[in-house]
Amino acid sequence: MAQHKITVIRFLNELNSQEVKGAFDFLSNILKELEDKIDPDPIEMEIVDSAYQAIEKLNVLENNLRSYVTDQNKSLPGSKLSSLYEDSSVRRPF
Repeated sequence: MAQHKITVIRFLNELNSQEVKGAFDFLSNILKELEDKIDPDPIEMEIVDSAYQAIEKLNVLENNLRSYVTDQNKSLPGSKLSSLYEDSSVRRPF
């Protein structure tokens, strides 16, 4: 298996780790508090906007990386069982 594919899979697995999920839970709480604020400051509105942009970009990156790993599985010769195992080891965080 190519080293870059292993690195991509490790990144995707790390993205699904409890620590990262916890960080996104904190971010979700911050966004909820700021969105519920009656008269937010301009910086608070920028925080909400940039946080949503970052989450969207991260989701796009994750989907692109998953497609990349899937495409690599299709183009490389190898055991079908290995491909199935690798696909099952990559979990979704969001």
